[in-house]
Amino acid sequence: MDTYGGTGSKKNNVSANDDFLNKINVGDVVIAKKGRGELLGYGIVTSDYIYDKNRKNYQKTRQIDWKLKGNWKVDFNLVLKSLTDITKYSSDHPDYKTYYERLLGLMGVGSTQKDNKKVDVMSFPLNTIFYGPPGTGKTYNTINRALELCGEDLTGISRSDIKARFEQKVDEGRIIFTTFHQSMTYEDFMEGIKPIEPDKEGDPVIYRVEEGIFKKLCIEASFSLAKEEESVATEKVLDFSLAFDNFVQDIEEKLSSEETIEIATKNGGKVVIDSISQQGSIMIKHPGKNNTYPVSKQRLSKLHAAFPDLTDVSNIDQQFRSIIGGSNSTANWAVLNAIRNNNPATKEIPKEIRKYSWDDKVQVVKSLKKEDYKGKKGEPYVLIIDEINRGNVSQIFGELITLIEEDKRLGNPEAIQVQLPYSKDWFGVPPNVYIIGTMNTADRSVEALDTALRRRFSFTEMPPKPKLINTEGKVDNGIVNGIELSALLEIINKRIEKLLDKDHMIGHSYFLSVEGLKGLKSVFQNKIVPLLQEYFFGDFGKIGLVIGSKFFDIKDNQVEEDFFAPFEDYDSSPLVERKVYHLKNIHDMSDEVFIDALNDLQRKNK
Repeated sequence: MDTYGGTGSKKNNVSANDDFLNKINVGDVVIAKKGRGELLGYGIVTSDYIYDKNRKNYQKTRQIDWKLKGNWKVDFNLVLKSLTDITKYSSDHPDYKTYYERLLGLMGVGSTQKDNKKVDVMSFPLNTIFYGPPGTGKTYNTINRALELCGEDLTGISRSDIKARFEQKVDEGRIIFTTFHQSMTYEDFMEGIKPIEPDKEGDPVIYRVEEGIFKKLCIEASFSLAKEEESVATEKVLDFSLAFDNFVQDIEEKLSSEETIEIATKNGGKVVIDSISQQGSIMIKHPGKNNTYPVSKQRLSKLHAAFPDLTDVSNIDQQFRSIIGGSNSTANWAVLNAIRNNNPATKEIPKEIRKYSWDDKVQVVKSLKKEDYKGKKGEPYVLIIDEINRGNVSQIFGELITLIEEDKRLGNPEAIQVQLPYSKDWFGVPPNVYIIGTMNTADRSVEALDTALRRRFSFTEMPPKPKLINTEGKVDNGIVNGIELSALLEIINKRIEKLLDKDHMIGHSYFLSVEGLKGLKSVFQNKIVPLLQEYFFGDFGKIGLVIGSKFFDIKDNQVEEDFFAPFEDYDSSPLVERKVYHLKNIHDMSDEVFIDALNDLQRKNK
């Protein structure tokens, strides 16, 4: 901000400068505007008032964490003053309660009251597996299904826009995409003990329980339900989390200045705050002693919820242990009391743009009870598991295999929670978590899947659809140099089904990106031929029955009778006349030869 100049009225300038200096606080949301008809973005104040004499202009500053920048024209007059506190301004627009919500909504932040209606996803099963041969669009459809579950209308949307929306949902934590493989474990999927690199060289390695991908998604989904409800218990946890973080920040600043920090105990004594641990716990010791005791945010949050007034605590050992188990009750009481008396100057941030830490979310979810989930649906969260049949499902899911059933989800009468082996947390699967898997039937048939998995998933078959090449492919009517691609694929698949089964057919998606003969050669060289080699284990006779002889170099390879080394009385004479087959490099085939081979494949050369 700059000082005022000119000859006009300075009332607005004086007021703005006074507000900028004295009334703005760290944590305030600032919405930037240009004149009375354009918004420029919003950010959060991250510093106190700073006077920078080294700057030529705008010496009076505050640091802003800009969350969004751009240009948004409005069709009404914005507030006139340079700096206006709009916190209590109501909105005259029916879709918004407050004025600031309307401004943020115009920039695409938050949602209108109309938008808050939940998308009807009742028709979608909670657990689904798309199965079919390679190249039938299984992964493609999981992305579409996941976005539809998240409330996206994909009508008329280009594939590039769909991918952009998908990436956005992944960044938001609404969708997680993973691929199962042989080395995937329960520890990766649910939780495990992982080493944490020490802050300082020479410090010992710390081992900590880390959440896996599925547990993280369930925490996000449960937090979404809790935030939607905005219960008193949830707000208490979040308020305490903010107070704890501010207290720790104050402590770290004092410790960096080598201050001795003493806090009062219940009996009138003192304990000393020694340090902040790598895990974020406050380390307490008694004056003149070396032993330290950790006071964790998690335990304090439970005590904060259980004892609104610490003066009501008569026996801290007995009463605290009933809530958090064995611990140093004196240290926990002292820190909780200090946090409540600290009252740091914090500014409430609107819920639409408040950033919650991972620890905030964990603490809120841990505070939830089974009944908190009843009747709740919440916004959907989606886990996509590509190649679900490639992993050891029993090993990866463990006890979760029962918990993912619809009637065993939290909020249902038959809901089940289990105690996890490492963290000892009680865990259940919330009702707004959807699991979508894909399964390549060429690797493993549905019948061969783990029975427990088969019973808990709905299966949607994804067969080859050659006709889609004509309507969704890149070439007109699916025809390249007179070759009808859909007919070509149908012939190949009928032969594969005859020689093997329908699980090993070839998908239409390989042909959708073909734009000409060069692309078709690439599909045969890099997709179709390798799959046939895999399916028939190098049996060139069966491969030839599918694609014809003109894709092979066939050599009579006549050799002399004494070509083979002598070996006992083994008769090698039949092998002397054996033909040798080599698959041609299709990229090296001329266009004419390649087209001729395709016509031969379809028996058009008769």
